[in-house]
Amino acid sequence: MTTTIDPPMQEISLLTIWRFLWRNRLIVGSCFLLFAAAATAVSFKVTPRYRAEAVFSPAGGSGNFGQLSGQIGSLAAIAGINLGGEEGRKSEEELAYLRSRGFTAEFIRRHALLPVLYARRWDLHSGQWRGDPPTLAEAVKLFSTKIRQISEDRRTGIVTLDIVWKDRYLAAQWANALIAEADDALRQRRIAEFSRSLDFLKQESAQAADVEMQTAVFKVIETELKDQMVARTRDAYAFKVLDPAVPPDAKDKDSPNKPLYFTLGGVFGLIVGSIWALSRQRRSGGAR
Repeated sequence: MTTTIDPPMQEISLLTIWRFLWRNRLIVGSCFLLFAAAATAVSFKVTPRYRAEAVFSPAGGSGNFGQLSGQIGSLAAIAGINLGGEEGRKSEEELAYLRSRGFTAEFIRRHALLPVLYARRWDLHSGQWRGDPPTLAEAVKLFSTKIRQISEDRRTGIVTLDIVWKDRYLAAQWANALIAEADDALRQRRIAEFSRSLDFLKQESAQAADVEMQTAVFKVIETELKDQMVARTRDAYAFKVLDPAVPPDAKDKDSPNKPLYFTLGGVFGLIVGSIWALSRQRRSGGAR
């Protein structure tokens, strides 16, 4: 029985690659410089964008009804009152509201941002759109995916809201306004919930025949009134701002990253130059 041994495969060593590049240094080097310069020139043409960052934490806008849950749990559930252990879920709901399509759409509509977001399609002189106007749904998607970024540190509960936009002053304004307006909307929503709960509890207290039950209801009403007062008077109801957004410096651009443009252009130039040199070498009869 005979065995055949395949010829060893040619290994391309780093030394071989270096010799190839050195022999064709004029072609490869020229392509490197050409593409790197072209990419750098493009980076100067790209509209710069800036990042404004605001840091906040959920302030815990839920009430303190956990203290009474043992006495009137069933009544509080009927009334729609939040009991103890709800703060974590409440914070998640508040952040979900900040991210929501509905709030984002209302923010865009309230600040008339469509002509700002789609400035190239808006004729400033005539005050009309060039072609079909963008829809609010398009603007919400653009704002949510390209402009606004929200990240949460699960360990500390600290939330960072970033706005990336070509106008650094607008970026800071939008970041601060998003938090403030979401906080106010959640405050008004909670006050409305308090009012509905109070109306229900007043009806229950009038109908309750048991003195112990009436006492429990009055305690809930007292707590409800305290929480309603907090909702109306506290500066930060749902979101406590730890570090408001400020306009970044003019030189502090988020994009374009000019060194990255140069590097990517140079790498692409090396690839193109190497392919060109290899094709010339093959046409001339192989390696020398």
